[in-house]
Amino acid sequence: MVLDQQAGFFNRILGFLRRKIRDYKRRRARKYQATLIKRNWYDLSARSQLPIILIGGCGRSGTTLLREMLNRHPKLFCGPETSMFGLPFWPNNISKMWNLNEQIIISEAQKAENLIDFADKFYTEQTLNAGKKRPADKTPNNVRVVGKLLTWFPNGIFIHIIRDGRDVACSLRNHPKEKIENGKIVPSLIDRAISECAQRWLNDTSAGLAYRSHPRYYELKYEELVSDPHTVLNKLCQFIGETYHPCMVDPNTSRSDNMDTGRLVNNHNSKEKISNQSLGRWRNDLTAHEKREFEDIAGELLIALDYVDSNEWLKE
Repeated sequence: MVLDQQAGFFNRILGFLRRKIRDYKRRRARKYQATLIKRNWYDLSARSQLPIILIGGCGRSGTTLLREMLNRHPKLFCGPETSMFGLPFWPNNISKMWNLNEQIIISEAQKAENLIDFADKFYTEQTLNAGKKRPADKTPNNVRVVGKLLTWFPNGIFIHIIRDGRDVACSLRNHPKEKIENGKIVPSLIDRAISECAQRWLNDTSAGLAYRSHPRYYELKYEELVSDPHTVLNKLCQFIGETYHPCMVDPNTSRSDNMDTGRLVNNHNSKEKISNQSLGRWRNDLTAHEKREFEDIAGELLIALDYVDSNEWLKE
């Protein structure tokens, strides 16, 4: 009894401290954003001539797998996520994923005229450090700002990767399973409702589909990528103006570096042999009630994307 009371007391203290730390970080972030906005950091008239490849899509759609494949290309460099476009700019988002000194990023941001000036210099430097020639950015929330990205980078290309929303919802339910604290990967306990996951898939995927007719927009499906990677990547390379290399599908050609923690958090199997075992996982993972929830929110997009031709899948 006494031990239970002590455990409850310490858990309440721990929860209190966590809330205080979270509130402090939020105040710090709001203050930093205010200074950026005052500087016109998100200047829509800014331009970069980098021929950057920008990858986006709803989370858990295969963006990490595609990033690993592109990064194996002898000319292309695609590091960890940055979230510098789809979310308010926050140096810690970059430092913890890229294993870089946060103060240096803050200093470089202070020197830059705006976000795009910072991004141009950041990607140029990181690409050169990797011994590559062309940068790429893989961040799922890029899909929420496709218009801005295509405007800021007139020589850039946006790649939208799409996955069956039912499988995405199953994966998003407990994502992220891990987070980075002090440079280490630690568990992150999350359990979302399928309705929330379905809504996110609907919103994020629809945001990208709005640019389907743009000449610098390219779309591919996760299911096709894992089933026939050579064909899919060959077509993609033609679109981005690069020569296809078979090494792109060979996990043994992936190079380890000090950014592996950030690159592979929540996606350790992306460096392994390509597998299609997760296709159709919704058949086992979703209850009948959850299937109906998904159908009510995003069923019509499933039909529009040719994953199904009616709601008969609910009977499976």
